Amino acid sequence: MKLRIVPTGLLAALAATASTCGGGSSPSAPVAATSPSVAPASPSPTAAPSAPASPSATACKYGMGDPDTFCVRKNAALLPDVDAAIDSVVQQHPDWFILTDQNGPGGYKVLKPAEYYQGVTASLQSAGFCAETDTVTVSVRNGIDFSEEYDILLGTGHVRRGQGSYRQTCTPPSFPLDASQVISYIRVAFYSIRCPDGVEVPRNAEDRLPIGCTGFVTATPKTKDNLDVKQGLIGTTIDWTFEQEGEHVRLNDFADVPFNKVLFGANPGHWLLCATVKAFKGCQFGEVVQPTTTAP
Repeated sequence: MKLRIVPTGLLAALAATASTCGGGSSPSAPVAATSPSVAPASPSPTAAPSAPASPSATACKYGMGDPDTFCVRKNAALLPDVDAAIDSVVQQHPDWFILTDQNGPGGYKVLKPAEYYQGVTASLQSAGFCAETDTVTVSVRNGIDFSEEYDILLGTGHVRRGQGSYRQTCTPPSFPLDASQVISYIRVAFYSIRCPDGVEVPRNAEDRLPIGCTGFVTATPKTKDNLDVKQGLIGTTIDWTFEQEGEHVRLNDFADVPFNKVLFGANPGHWLLCATVKAFKGCQFGEVVQPTTTAP
């Protein structure tokens, strides 16, 4: 984080640049100490990427994927190979499962979901496939024509096998992709604002923070279709910069959530908060305003 005082003229120029950024996502962690008796927000799955990229996800011998692929459900071609990879992981790491707790044949209870996803992915790679996972689905391919996606974990936490695990086939292959192929812009905006009782709460999109209120900001890499970019492509590296004239807001980190920040409105004025991810930059130009009381 960088904090420096800049002239008013520079803030105005930066505001014009920042006006193209906006929006929001979802909350993520405990509130910083500067906020006034504010309830903590719940973690965000997209604003704070935590899942590591798949082993050798970008080293596919068949080449890169296409971000404009077309995906549809059809007959699964690689299902036997995915099931075989699951069998291999169960055999090699029985401690990741409760083998006496099954939801159907071989549908063992999974004790370590992240390791399970990564293990199945690594097993497919060892068998000669290109594979990657975002710990939600497993993507696999064995050529240049198509790739397939599988959901290998039931909502109950048990292994999902067979035809029910197959989700879709993508032509041309949907992976691997580089972040530069997918990220269109970085959205930096409030996802929640908390104010003391009796103070009117602005809408998140207004980028206004009343004095005495706490605003929760997230930076979200977005695709050209305004969808969140998959966590595996983003990683956990983000560079924040923060500028204001005087002390209009107090900026705090969100514990263990690098993609979120906490702002506390202190004095009327403007701030500029920017985030850079994979060379893409987005900004929030905000204003601290006098609080407005709600109608009785």
